[in-house]
This record gives sequence, structure tokens and C-alpha cells, in this order.
Amino acid sequence: MKRIVLKRSVIAVALTLPVSPLVLAQEATEKPIPKVVVTGSNIARIESETSSPVQTIRAQDIKRLGVSSVKELMDTLTSSDRSALSDAGGSNSFAGGASSVSLRALGKQSTLVLLNSRRVAPYPLADYNEVFTNLDTLPLDAVERVEILRNGGSSIYGSDAVAGVINVITRSDYRGLTVSGSFNRSVEQQSIRNGTVSVTGGFGDLDNDRFNVLANVEYFKRNDLFWREVVDDINPTYGEYFGTVAPGSGLMFGNRGTPSTFSFPGNLIGQGALPGCTTKNAGGLCVHDRFSRFQATPAAERVNSLVSARFKVNESMEAFAELLYSHTTTDYSGAFATYGSANPNAVWGDPSTGQGRTFIYRGLPATHPLNTSGEELELRYRFLDDPSYRKSTSDQYRALAGVKGTLTNKWDWEAALGIMGGKTKDRSRGGFFSDSGFKEVIGDYNVDDPNFFNRAYKLGQINSAEVINKLFPENGYDGKITQTFIDLKASGQVGSIGGRPVMAAVGGDVRHEKIRIRPTANLLAGDIVSNGASSADASRTNESLFAEINAPVMEKLELVGAARFDKFPGFDGRVSPKVAARWKATENFLLRATLESGFRAPNLTESAPSSKFAFDNGVVDPKRCDQAQALASDLRDQADALPGSDPNVALLLARADIVEGNECAGGVASIVRNNPDLKPETSRSGTVGFVIEPVKGTSFAMDYFRIERKNEINTKSTSELLSAEDSLMPGIINRLPLAQDKTFTAAERAQYGVTAGPLSSTSGMFENVSKTRTSGVDLALASRFSLPFGRLDVNGNGTYLLDLRNFAPTRNGGSWGDNLAGRYGYSKFTANVLGALTTGAFTNSMRLVYFSPQKLQGDYFDEEYTKEGCAANDWGPGVCRVGSEVRWDYNLSYTGIKNLTLSLNVRNLFDQRPPLDLKSFNRDGGGVIPQNLDDVAGRRIRVTAEYRFQ
Repeated sequence: MKRIVLKRSVIAVALTLPVSPLVLAQEATEKPIPKVVVTGSNIARIESETSSPVQTIRAQDIKRLGVSSVKELMDTLTSSDRSALSDAGGSNSFAGGASSVSLRALGKQSTLVLLNSRRVAPYPLADYNEVFTNLDTLPLDAVERVEILRNGGSSIYGSDAVAGVINVITRSDYRGLTVSGSFNRSVEQQSIRNGTVSVTGGFGDLDNDRFNVLANVEYFKRNDLFWREVVDDINPTYGEYFGTVAPGSGLMFGNRGTPSTFSFPGNLIGQGALPGCTTKNAGGLCVHDRFSRFQATPAAERVNSLVSARFKVNESMEAFAELLYSHTTTDYSGAFATYGSANPNAVWGDPSTGQGRTFIYRGLPATHPLNTSGEELELRYRFLDDPSYRKSTSDQYRALAGVKGTLTNKWDWEAALGIMGGKTKDRSRGGFFSDSGFKEVIGDYNVDDPNFFNRAYKLGQINSAEVINKLFPENGYDGKITQTFIDLKASGQVGSIGGRPVMAAVGGDVRHEKIRIRPTANLLAGDIVSNGASSADASRTNESLFAEINAPVMEKLELVGAARFDKFPGFDGRVSPKVAARWKATENFLLRATLESGFRAPNLTESAPSSKFAFDNGVVDPKRCDQAQALASDLRDQADALPGSDPNVALLLARADIVEGNECAGGVASIVRNNPDLKPETSRSGTVGFVIEPVKGTSFAMDYFRIERKNEINTKSTSELLSAEDSLMPGIINRLPLAQDKTFTAAERAQYGVTAGPLSSTSGMFENVSKTRTSGVDLALASRFSLPFGRLDVNGNGTYLLDLRNFAPTRNGGSWGDNLAGRYGYSKFTANVLGALTTGAFTNSMRLVYFSPQKLQGDYFDEEYTKEGCAANDWGPGVCRVGSEVRWDYNLSYTGIKNLTLSLNVRNLFDQRPPLDLKSFNRDGGGVIPQNLDDVAGRRIRVTAEYRFQ
């Protein structure tokens, strides 16, 4: 490898740059510095700042952050979306047991994650249609640095690099044995805890022994946590808006927080609690502590391992190999299934027929031995024998081997081939009934059954495993993904301008991928109430070629051009160009800019054979809702005209609600299939910025970014399809015959002009339906000071979001939505600053984390959380928002004992609660529990010990 000598001044500037991708620790006046390949380019270089903005997080920075996983590390980025999928919050996700990252709020499919500059296989289960890299498979302790390219990267890396590229780079040429362990726990809540143990070993000197082998094994464990254990410590302010907390009880009382009357052994409304009840409310009804089964955090175990080897074939050639393997398990526990005869009917899609199905909640008949009233009564019951679990187990791997070298000391080349993939088994039991099992052990809800709830399943008793297995059978998915690849690239000098070298890189790769997602037979048969199914079985091969050139056209001006051609089957070839400029105006001031085109090819769940069966609730039928409202109004008028004691009053009012609910807030089966005619999502992105060193040892960078993505792949909503029903092809909107109409009688259909049958299902496909644009400013600061008593390092990053808009397509063409910057989920300004003072064997670090306030309102169609909507809930301006969040973290590291490093990290040093979030509490927490665990976790402490054997 060619070596270039740098002057002391160049090294000093590089050391202080805030987003430097190099770790330059040399203090000598002149020392050979090897060229390296920086994320976002295939050309090896020495300069630490490129034309593209790259943020680098080094191993020592990661330790000071006190994070326990790569996912936690990604959440510290100011450019990342905190709402991205995590295994801890994935219980309702199609891809449970996995974690992702999303840059620029553009979604997990638009952020490309690399390991040592090569792709990692996606998670074997798609999150509906989203395919992504599972961050939980990457070992944190083996990381040397992480480079974040914040301006896209399709011209270099191809599909998916629209919002940016994250390159996790592991240690190399490591020798010795290091053992480390850490334990993380909330100070106030001992059950909020996790731990990590890691072993890293390496042997062989590449220069002397001609080889080096590195091995790392990392084990992570997190215990589960239910809200019952911590509910007493919920921010009491929530009680002011959703009821009050009874001291010491952990039960919230109010409109939505009362103890549940869906209990065991159950209640008959009008008669009272069933025999055997131990806890009753003031009305004599049996109640259940719902918090006992509200899971705050699922249990998780992960084993990640990495083995890499390098072999020096000769002075100009090196062979290398790498093996990554991960085994992860996540255990979710859910609330026990409930039964309530006053509940609205449960509706879902049946993949076996393509139609909707309905589960009807009936009352307990008068013939049941527990019903002594002589008439059918409303039953409220909770199945405490429901297993109610979901377990996601995944094995993922990547194995590769290759060679690299130098030709005539001018061109560097590299070639590799490999295979990667994984398997995921996702299984659930409980929470939902088997339709056939319910009919067998409890009864058929479609008929008047005198033995309803008096068959094999016995209310309020211990039921056999055989009965429970029929009522709550196991169901879920098996996912498998495999990718094989071969790649080749070369870079070197192709000429000169004024004695300055013109560098270029060329290369290409071939990749074959296959994905298979299979639901269990009972999901495919539509047998699990309220559950659909998602399946895929497809493969494809894609090829790509790329070229890049770096031309120093003037002494201080450098121009970069790059282009990549990708060919996926079924689509036209896609060319992704990029141009960039870097002008070093002075030794202390640098200007840079990029303009790039990006894309995301439709994944195999979107374009190749696949299907998804789900159910949409709250659907307004434009051909029947007005008529239903007219009928409901007449029914209510009839009720008003009767004496209050007339039993028909309740019947008329109940039917009015049912009629209106069926047609104005009903449910419809949603069938979504692949679309082989999809176009790739495309984007245009640009950046312009500068890096300045105003004083020696301090540098500051500012980069403006703008991304516009179009042809976004999604599905048209049910309301969109229904609004255009008359112009759609037959089969997209499916209705039942009028003879099966349960809302209107024949006479009522004639009276109110009902000519369309009830909705059954919609059949759609993935389409290129929308677009998004976003812009903002990234800030970075780095300082290094030598003080009389030590050295002070300061690093800071911030992102100011100027604009984020989604395009809403309509029949009239559509329009851009509101600017979401500062709206719910999108702080305008996010920043963190870390200062580290090293004095001898001690390093004290303090980190400030800041998120600016957010309005509760989402886009323009969110009317519930406008000022007027908040006022209707008696939420004043002070809580019709999520306030600013300020958090301080502290880290202490001690190296005074030979070969031993001890660290103490305190997250949330001043024990501050996160700001009140009434929208999350109301919408996702049901007015019962907050959705941010930090509300009860408070201050957390992480202790770490690392010992290196010589």
C-alpha cells in the first residue's frame, strides 16, 4: 500500500475535525499514514474530511455513551428516528424480535446498514412489507468505529441508501485476550435491568507472523417487566387527566383506568359476580388487576459472535475471511383473552376464501347452570388459563472470504464472495381464540345454543391442557432468507492534473436473494379470530457496476463524480449518479457540496409473489353510511316517542348503534398482493456545508441537507378505494349479496334507497402512491484542549429539522401535507454534547441530550389533537404538546490498575422524568400506562469492568 508523509499541521487539523472518519493518534512530526476507504467512497485516501458529510463514533466514544447494544447506539444519533422498530416494542409488529434504524424519518427500508462496508442479510420476517437489517445481530464490543454517511449513498452502494448509510466497522489486527462485563439497572426499579458479557481474543501479527485471527463472543440478557411492578411510580400528573392513582394500590381510577370487570371467574351483568370471586368493586362485580399482564419490557437473550482472519500471501496480496453468527430470542407476554357479550363483533380476513369473517359475542343463556336469572345475561370473563405468549427466535449469519492486493504499487484491488441469511420462528398462543376450537369447546355463536359455555370449557374452573390447546392453539410464522454474492473492485491513479493525482475506482457485484415467509396452517385457514396472514416465496438475482473518479482540478478544489448501474429482474436498469465538490479555501476552512440520485428497488414481498390478509376497522361505506345514519336517526326518534319504561326503547337504541356502526365504522377484510409492475422508489438529495477551525484544537461543521423521495411504495387506503369504487376493475371491492344484508331489512332497503350489498373485502396491491420531502441542517463540534491537570475533549452533534412533508394523493391529483417539523414525533431540534476530562487514570464525562418541544397534532387530517381537540378534552396549551426534554448523563472511567478498566455510567443523572405525552398515553396506552419506560425508570446505573490479559 502506498504511504504518504503528512506534516504535523495536517495531522493536528485532522485530529480536531468533528466528523472525521479516521482515528489519527500519531503525535510524531512525520510518520507514514496509510490510506483508508471512507464510507461513501471506494477510493482510498488520507484526507480526513471528504466532500460527503460523515459522522464517526469511535470505540472510546461508545463506551462513554453507556449503551448496551448497537440499537441503543443508533438511538443516540441526532439524525435518527426514535420511533424506529425495537425488539422491546415489537409485540404487535409483523417482525417481532428485531430492531431497526431509520435516518431522516424516511423509514427503516431507506437506511442501509453495512458491516465492514458490506451488506448484512435482512431480518427473515418482513414488517408487513418492510425488509430491514436487524441491529440486534451486530456485536457491540467488537466495534472499532461506526461511520454514518448522512447524504444517501446509492451511487456507491446501490438500493436502500436513500436516507443514509451506517457502516459498522469491527476491530482488525487485534492481539491479546479481553474479557468484559456490564450490568445496567434502574436505581429505583430493580426489575429494569440488563447485562452483557463479552470475550474478545486475537493472535498473530500480520507483519511478522503473516496472519491475524480475531474472535469475539457477546452475550446479552434482559429480564421481562410487567407494569404491576412499577405502576405506582407513574407520573401522577397523568392521573389529573385520566383519573387519579389510589395511593399504594397501583390502580388508576377514572374514565379509562378503573379495574377491569372482565375478570375471573367472571360477572353476569344484572346478577353479579360468579362464585369464587375474591376481589370485587363497590358494585359487587368481580374485578381484575389489568397491570399484572401489561408487559412493559419483554425478556430477551442474544448471542452474537464474530470471527475474522487475515493472511498475508505475499508483500502485495492478502487473503481474508469473516464469519458472523447471531442467535436472538425475545419473549413477549400479553394480556389474557377476554369475552364480553356486549363487545362489538370481531371481524377479520380469511385467507382461505378471501372474504371477511365475523365472530359474534353472545350472552350467557338462561339454561346455563351459573345463570339464575331466567334470561340471557351479559357475560364478562377473562381467560386466566390463556397461555398468552409470543416468542420470536432467530438465527442469522454471514460468511465471506476474499483476497485483496496492490498492482504495480498504484492500483488497489479486492474481491470477495459469500453467503448470508437467517431463519426466524415466531410463535404465539392466546390473546385470540381459534374459531373452530371455540365452537368445539364453548359453542357455536351463530346459533342459539343452550349449552353455550357449558361444554368442555368450564367457566371459572381449571381446564385441561387438551381443552386449552384447542381454544388457544399455537400460531405464527416461519421466515427464511438467503443471499449469495460476489463482488470485485479496484481503485488507483488514472492520471494527474498539475502534478496532482486523479484517482478512480471501478467495480461491480452479483447478488442472488431468496425469501420465504410461511404462516402456520391455522392462520392460512383464517381460524385465528382477528388475525390475518402474510406470506411470501420468491427469489431474484441482481447485478451492478459502478465507477467513481476524484479529480483535484485546482490545488484546493477537488471534484468527485460517481455512478452506479443496478439491474433487478422485472425493472429497467437504474443509474444512480453523484457529483460532489470539496474546496479547501484555507488551511482552516473547507467548503463542500453533493448532489445525488438514489433509489430503493421493490423488495420481494412487494414485487414478487406474496400476499397479506388483514382487516380494516372504522370503515365508512360511502354507498351505505348515509342510509344507515338516516335509519339510525329514525330508530332513535321511535325510541324517544316511547315511555322510558318500555323495553323496546333499549332495543331500538341498541339497533340504531349497531346500524350506524356496521356501515359508518365497520370492518372490512383487506387483501393486499404483490405488484410485478412496481417502479423503484427514487430520490434526489443534496448537501452543502462547511468545516471551520476557528482556533487551534476546535472545529465546527455545518451541512444543509435536502431529500425528496417519490414513487413511494405503499397501498391505497380502504377509504381511497371506496371513494373510487365505480371506476375500479371488478374484484377490487367485494360486496355480499343484498340477501345477506344484516343491517337493513328488505323494506328498509326500499325505503332508504339501499342498492349496494354490505362490504366484504377489498383486494389491492402495492403501488407507487406517494412521495416525501425533508430538509434540515446538521451541526457538529469538536474541541480538544490540553489543560494543566489533563485533557478536555468536547464533541457535539445537532440536527435542526426545517421541513418534513408527506404527499397525500387524491383523485384530484393530491397535495403536500403540513410541515411536520415540530409536530408530534418530530422535534425541530435534536442535539447532544459530550465533554470528557482525562486526568491521569480518570476520565470524567458529561453528556447533554436535548429534544425541542412538539405539538400533539400530526398531519392536517389529525383533528383530535388540534388546539380545539385538546380543549374538548380539557387539555390546556401547556399539555397539548410534548415539552422539551433535557437529560444529563455521566460517565467515569478508571484505568489505574494494570490491564483493568472500570467504568460507571449514570443515565439521567438528575433523575428527571420525560415530558408529559398525553397523546401517547391516550392513544397507545389506553389512558392507563405511559408508553415511555423512562417515566418510571428514572436514574439508571451501568457498571462495566474490562480486563485485558497479556
